[in-house]
Amino acid sequence: MDYTKETFDDLREQEFDGDTFSACTFLATDARDAKLIDCIFQSSALSSVKVDGAVLQVKFVASKIEGINFFTAKRELLSLEFENCLIRYSSFAELKLKETKFTGCTLQHVDFADADLSQADFSNALFEECAFRNTNLTKADFRGARGYSIDPRLNKLKGAQFEVPEVFGLLDAFDIEIG
Repeated sequence: MDYTKETFDDLREQEFDGDTFSACTFLATDARDAKLIDCIFQSSALSSVKVDGAVLQVKFVASKIEGINFFTAKRELLSLEFENCLIRYSSFAELKLKETKFTGCTLQHVDFADADLSQADFSNALFEECAFRNTNLTKADFRGARGYSIDPRLNKLKGAQFEVPEVFGLLDAFDIEIG
């Protein structure tokens, strides 16, 4: 089913399969224990959505996502994809998100601590004050990404792909000057 320009307050324990939400609003929506399977959120706004125990197998395209703690969703069934989204004040801490795409996204104050983001695609993403600590970024793609600051002593970076000049963001932790 397709939903367009609708506002959702309560999705608690509801099930959506293959649905598309276009230009919809989810403000402090209760989505606890909801099932969102193969759903697409296109040009939608999601802020402070409660996803505790929810099954999330979703793709977000050109959407605004704020204040969502994705780590409270059902972890073993979690599958996320983000394309050209604004993601702010949200957390992916401790999640296993291998091969997850964050392509072309703007990520502001996002917590990736203790997450497995091996083979994740951050190509062309813009980072602002994001936390990477004990994060597995093995073979992650940061080509075209800007603004990241990742301490290589505290994160796994083997095989990750970076580009000059942004790769110097890996040296921020050393408080050195490159001239």
